[in-house]
Amino acid sequence: MNNLLKKAILIILVCSFNTSALSLSSEWSQAEVSKVRLISPFTNNNNQDEFILGLQYKMDPGWKTYWKSPGDGGFAQDLLWEKSTNINNIEIEWPKPKSFEILDLDTIGYEDEVIFPLVVNIKDKSKITNIDMSINYLVCKDICIPGNARIFLDIPAGKAKTTEHYHLIEKTKSSLPQTSLVLSFINNFDSKAYKKNNNILLEVKAETSKYFQNPNIFIHTPFGLPIDEYVIDYSLENKSLIASFNFDSNLFTEEIFDIEVLLTDKNHNFLFNNEVKLEKFKQNKFFEKKFYIYLLISFLGGLILNIMPCVLPILSIKLMSIITNDHQKARSSFLITSFGIISSFILLGLSFLFLQSLNIPVSWGMQFQQPYFLMIITSIIFLFMMNLFNQFEFQIPNFVNRIHFIKDSSNSYSKDFFNGFFATILATPCSAPFVGTAITAAFTQHSFLSISIFFFMGFGMSVPYIAIALFPKLITFLPKPGKWMQYVKYFLGFLLLLTTVWLSNILLNFFNYYFLISIFLLLLILIYLRKVQFFKNSFSVMILLIFFSLPLFDIFQQQQDKQTDQNWLNFNFINIDELIIDNNIVFIDITADWCATCQYNKINVLNKKEVKDIFKKNNIILVRGDWTKPNEKINEFLNKYNRFGIPFNAFYSKKFNEGILLSELLSEKEILNNINKINND
Repeated sequence: MNNLLKKAILIILVCSFNTSALSLSSEWSQAEVSKVRLISPFTNNNNQDEFILGLQYKMDPGWKTYWKSPGDGGFAQDLLWEKSTNINNIEIEWPKPKSFEILDLDTIGYEDEVIFPLVVNIKDKSKITNIDMSINYLVCKDICIPGNARIFLDIPAGKAKTTEHYHLIEKTKSSLPQTSLVLSFINNFDSKAYKKNNNILLEVKAETSKYFQNPNIFIHTPFGLPIDEYVIDYSLENKSLIASFNFDSNLFTEEIFDIEVLLTDKNHNFLFNNEVKLEKFKQNKFFEKKFYIYLLISFLGGLILNIMPCVLPILSIKLMSIITNDHQKARSSFLITSFGIISSFILLGLSFLFLQSLNIPVSWGMQFQQPYFLMIITSIIFLFMMNLFNQFEFQIPNFVNRIHFIKDSSNSYSKDFFNGFFATILATPCSAPFVGTAITAAFTQHSFLSISIFFFMGFGMSVPYIAIALFPKLITFLPKPGKWMQYVKYFLGFLLLLTTVWLSNILLNFFNYYFLISIFLLLLILIYLRKVQFFKNSFSVMILLIFFSLPLFDIFQQQQDKQTDQNWLNFNFINIDELIIDNNIVFIDITADWCATCQYNKINVLNKKEVKDIFKKNNIILVRGDWTKPNEKINEFLNKYNRFGIPFNAFYSKKFNEGILLSELLSEKEILNNINKINND
């Protein structure tokens, strides 16, 4: 019995020893909101000159520590190991960081928990390694708290077994950035530095066989941070990029220096170390070429907008005014209108740049997400409509007349200017298929290029007006005034009525009654001022009845959407990665009531029986996101793809988890081809 007891005790002691050995780690060094320790994946050094340890940080929720280049504030951890024995060197490896804003500073680091792999090079692999390490670090949230840790850990010599920390450290190692082009998603990588005035321009180029979706770049240099935000420029195919950084030349002490560039894109990470030599600055031909391409696209896109249904009502009113004016007035009128178009495009560009400077998300057509903007623009279009129905003479307020660019006794020039302004505003929902690429460039490039793109869009849209101003004899091809003009005016009024109904239905997504009350009050004011006498004209009564029945249109539209969307999942409540786990195919449609191109896609493609049958036959999971109102999740989703407007359509599958992006104007053929591509790949 005594022997059995002794054996049991011995087994317990051995198991206890093995358990201790299989969880080799230091004690936690505890601080106020953080703690640090060393963990080992092996019990011994395995008779090797090098082994891996893990420096593990755990912080309270929301607290962060810093990367090797911390950003605008903070500092990276400092490791002191001179008191250790049997060690030549300890080299820290840095996992992929994230960008944070801490105390209004842009910083780079890690949140909540992180493990830093340590490569330990030892002097004598036959001896025990005693680690005595001091760590100075900083953690920040609403405030910053410095930390100091003292850690002890002994690594015995000899054959090793894995510990409970093995898989955790291996997982950390597998997520470290790749340093080999052969193993990474990057095909080619290069960096150059140029002297440019008092600055140093550092340019990084990368190419991939796939395509970039939402890349980010973290840079570590011996001379600190860039003096302004860097710019990433994509190729049209999203398979190459150029990132530019500006540094203060006073920080440079050497003509040759080393840099580290960490390029991340979704689940891919690539770390590039390079020796860079300063060169004489030359104009980047890539940017120069792209500059002209973007301007050409912008110009052509603006020109095409003149025939879009969003602009047609305003353009039609302008054409009507030509017939009743003499050639000289028409010439001036069209020049002022073209000036209004170009000015409004530039104003849009400046507004978007201003919002970007405040870190407010911007997108093309975002003004149609604002109910008060919709109220104003709808009211104005309504007044134009009533003017065409001969209810009153539209008068520009006196304060507007004082800003004439050409002295004239009438207020026609002010009306001409604002005709151009409203045409631009109404054009934005129709522009996605034609200027999407240029708009993306405008939102991602330098201010000069951005404003140039907006200018050329306005210039393209104003070409017909400038042509008539330069060649007034073109007016002679129009028919002479007659009774037919009254019928044309009614027709144009009807077009504006449709525009008003369209805008009102968008507005009814926000509130129903306030808008109708505001219009009603506006009409009462006009009646009081004796500008409108509605009950003398039965046609006007009919118009009012149609307009004030808009809530019925709203009810019908809601029911129609329910029927249309019954097979569509709500984008706000799904996770794409979860949907594609079981080899499912997912189709994403980001749409909005104010997006004319989106409605075209719905009517002509997505709602067609043939397309629905294709979706059903291939078991496609349909997901729709409604961007009629501001939506943060949709904003973040579009930003991932560097898209600043809609429509957005894409297919996803397990193999194509990064998405297959479709064109803005959908077609049945494109949808079928991409489904076959996924099924056959």
